[in-house]
Amino acid sequence: MGDVIPLRQYTPTYEQAYAPSYGRAYAPAAGPAALRAYAPAEGRTIADRLGLAGLRLTRRGRVVLVLLAMLLLAPMVTWGATAVASSPGEPTEVRVHAVQPGETLWGFAQEVARPGEDVRHAVGRLQELNEMSTGTLRVGELLLLPKE
Repeated sequence: MGDVIPLRQYTPTYEQAYAPSYGRAYAPAAGPAALRAYAPAEGRTIADRLGLAGLRLTRRGRVVLVLLAMLLLAPMVTWGATAVASSPGEPTEVRVHAVQPGETLWGFAQEVARPGEDVRHAVGRLQELNEMSTGTLRVGELLLLPKE
């Protein structure tokens, strides 16, 4: 192994001639002058002004941006769809009745229907009052019926 000769490292400098870092005098070569500093055109984009000109959005970045947009827009979209509680209806006085064989919800609805009211509406009111999903009754079931 002989002497180690350092390699010259190229570091561009603008408006100046190149001088090696290990101290020898350098005579500029005849030819084109040193490179000029970069002067961008007047039509710069927003990315240029913000210093983001070379950046690209990755797939993960797009997913994150879409999720953030959805997160920010979701409250605005659902704002109009929110339910507002109204004041509770007037209280209904009820009596408890144990269902006997042969009794139907339709029969009870005919008894409690208001004058001129469709019996189907009375059946719906009874189902709502008793929190029933169907009109099926079982013998011995306790049924709330409005008092007249």
